[in-house]
Amino acid sequence: MLRRTISKIPMKISLPLLFTVPVIGVVIVLSAIAWVEGHSTANDLMAQNLAQIQDHIEERLDDLLNLPDRIQRINANLIREGWLNPQNLSSWQLTLFEQLQTFSGINRITWGSVDGHSVGLARYPWKTGFEFTIKDNKTGKKIYKYYCDTRGQIKKNPSASLVYDPRNEPWYQAAIQAGKPIWTDPYPLAEENGFGASLALGYAMPFRDRQGQLIGVMNAELTLDDIKLFLEKLRVGKTGKAFLVNHEGRLIATSSGVSLTDASNHPVVASESADRQIAAAAVLLEKDFGTYMAIEEKYQLNLQINGNPHLLMISPSAHETGLTWLIATLVPEDDFLAAIKAGRQRNFKIGLIAVLITIVIGITLAAVSILPMLDLLSYVRKIDQGDLEQVLTLEYSSEFVQLSKQINTMTAGLKDRMRLRNSLALAQEVQQNLLPSGIPKIDGLDIAGHATYCDETGGDYFDYLRIAGLPDTTAAIAVGDVVGHGVAAAMLMATARGILRSRCRTPGTLADLLTHLNDLLVDDTGGDRFMTMLLMTVDAKHTEMRWSTAGHDVPIVYEPATDRFREFKGSGMTLGLVKGVKYEEHRFTDVQTGQVYMVLTDGLWEAFNKDGEMFGKNRVCNLIRRFANLPAAEISEHINTKFSQFLGEKSQKDDVSYVIVKVM
Repeated sequence: MLRRTISKIPMKISLPLLFTVPVIGVVIVLSAIAWVEGHSTANDLMAQNLAQIQDHIEERLDDLLNLPDRIQRINANLIREGWLNPQNLSSWQLTLFEQLQTFSGINRITWGSVDGHSVGLARYPWKTGFEFTIKDNKTGKKIYKYYCDTRGQIKKNPSASLVYDPRNEPWYQAAIQAGKPIWTDPYPLAEENGFGASLALGYAMPFRDRQGQLIGVMNAELTLDDIKLFLEKLRVGKTGKAFLVNHEGRLIATSSGVSLTDASNHPVVASESADRQIAAAAVLLEKDFGTYMAIEEKYQLNLQINGNPHLLMISPSAHETGLTWLIATLVPEDDFLAAIKAGRQRNFKIGLIAVLITIVIGITLAAVSILPMLDLLSYVRKIDQGDLEQVLTLEYSSEFVQLSKQINTMTAGLKDRMRLRNSLALAQEVQQNLLPSGIPKIDGLDIAGHATYCDETGGDYFDYLRIAGLPDTTAAIAVGDVVGHGVAAAMLMATARGILRSRCRTPGTLADLLTHLNDLLVDDTGGDRFMTMLLMTVDAKHTEMRWSTAGHDVPIVYEPATDRFREFKGSGMTLGLVKGVKYEEHRFTDVQTGQVYMVLTDGLWEAFNKDGEMFGKNRVCNLIRRFANLPAAEISEHINTKFSQFLGEKSQKDDVSYVIVKVM
């Protein structure tokens, strides 16, 4: 019956209809699927994009917030080693100048002594040059201010003077009360004609002498201009915005360039911002969470602003120094759905035109039109199978030629990314090969080593050395930690390893080795890259342990027989900073059976879990005590297992390396 009915219809009508009806159905179905999938994909891509933007912002924040702590650590070493003398504050000027020149994000460095003396160097926010301030025995109760040019030269006559006592400063009192490094609240930077929109905050750290007595407080002031400019250049969708807010609900930085201070020169409350979109988002957050302290993880919220749907993503950014801010990104829904809606209309028009053309031209044109899609499908399948050497050529029309070029460009980019991934994998393999391939077999000693990097490549280092002149009963161990991590840190680590191994061919003390290594690193890096290192030898036969440190923590030594940890004191200048430093070798002559020696990098005990809790040295010591009866390899395995359990789902933020030596 159906066949008889169709046979009555002329071919010039039935043939186009037989081809057109499926085309119409396909157009309708594909349009619907494309709309649903496109909408879902657009939402997913935007959420991923916002998450990547937030990760990028957090990385930039980490880099910025690391500066004050890095300066404090450097100056702590300089004071400890006598390079900065609290009794001669005028000699600090050149060091402070070099630090401000090196760390552009730092606005001011100020020292306040317990006797009320002070020295500092600050940038002029409204013109070039610096302001050097000093109060010592020569100035009496007043502090004198001097102009310092961009070459570090100070004018002879002071520009101003006033009665001043650093002990009355809020940052000084806060650090004393806390007894540890502490961040100040954000405050606006003073400009020549009042207060501007730039904010700053201080990182104050108390300093103590070797007897534990307080000698003063140093405050490193950080300007937030860098993160503010970074946000303003950041592209968040087409018209989206990013902003930082503290747990009190006050704005720290925005991408919209609005004022960050209110009429009373305090950081402005986010819900009262001049940016209406940011203010509306802040009102929603306060309504949903009550307080900003309740935001402890990443949230994605939908809200209406002036009748337009928006997507808001907010997450906490907790820095290892204890400072926690919230990162928020706000994007109108039209930013990522406008293209979908336009594509829907475009697809409908194209489908309608295709149907009309199909009716007019018929099966022949349809067959020709489908050929490029078949070529493209074949090409995509080859790409899916991993063949990235294929070149797509669709010479059916100028549009298909352009599409071919774009797809070939995309494939070339994919090849580059695959090459980069393979290169990083190779770099990781090379670095792993630089670590000791085996454990030295020495009578009376049981040795185990471990290294875990937070990136594909890292800056931690440990090695078993063969130093000329040492007896075969002695184990020589090196552990180092390059500041930072990644490829640059790995390169410096490899350089240090090569220098150290080369020097070991000539007899010498551990201090000689560090001195030689430091001089060559300064020559190679110009003092711009630096690392800490500890060298240790253990000789069970002669019951002797020797060690020498360059800014690295001293060995941990546990005696099971007396259930106590031996305490050692010693320090040395960080490697790569200053040439000509002489290091000291220390000697311990009570090596006993059962003792456990551990040398490690700070990535282990300074690690934080998702609750903000630090792993800590006490935990390391307790694990050594608990498993001291086991072989060194099993002690290492237990420590690594407990460390992984402590981190949980949180990713490792620093490299971890350690070596354990047990006396048998």
